[in-house]
Amino acid sequence: MPRRLLVPLLRPGPNPLPDDQAHHARDVLRLKLGDEVELFTAAGQTAAGAIVELSSESVIVEVQEIQKPITTFQLTIASAIPKGARADWMIEKLSELGVARFVPLITERSVVHPEGKNKLERWQRLAEESAKQCRRPGVMQIATLTPLPDFLRDTTPIAYLSTVPDSQPMPAILPPASASLSLLIGPEGGWSDSEIALFKDRHLTPITLGGTILRIETAAIAAASVVAALMPVSTEESPTARLENK
Repeated sequence: MPRRLLVPLLRPGPNPLPDDQAHHARDVLRLKLGDEVELFTAAGQTAAGAIVELSSESVIVEVQEIQKPITTFQLTIASAIPKGARADWMIEKLSELGVARFVPLITERSVVHPEGKNKLERWQRLAEESAKQCRRPGVMQIATLTPLPDFLRDTTPIAYLSTVPDSQPMPAILPPASASLSLLIGPEGGWSDSEIALFKDRHLTPITLGGTILRIETAAIAAASVVAALMPVSTEESPTARLENK
């Protein structure tokens, strides 16, 4: 398969690679003049191309056709953050499973609050590298650290992971394939009473992933896996956009 390279935008004709991608293509992948590659954008556009210029100053890929993004089910995971390297692993795997957006949450019992931009930038880089490897459409978006009440005010989540006996099984709350889902995952200490009351006030559905208590990253990845298995990719055609040079 041709190597994938991330670009900020795509156009028919010559596409100069950003400096980091040019370095990756030239010095890491050791690609040569004439090699075929696949360019893709964070928004989900893709295009096949070939390297037509390669030097220490620039790498240019010639593109003939640009593929429109394929419409897929959109899953947002809004979650408390696990400690240490477990968070990086979670981000990588959620990206591989096709999650559209990840929102790090501040909850009442959260322990980890990654407020520095370096951590968020690292997670975005992990999402980008994962997108190259797994050949997913687009790149998972990483939101800024968000207090739970703010997320509930700005978004309409449908469900939250819970251990209460009357929780619904995950498949029971999945919407139609053309829709989207926002799912809340709490800290390892669990949701507080006031947060549960807030969820009830918003008529959110408690869901379960089984009879055991899961770590944050396990719960997030298990939930995303269920969605990936049960929600099919849209069957809508993705015609090639044959764009003329301007």
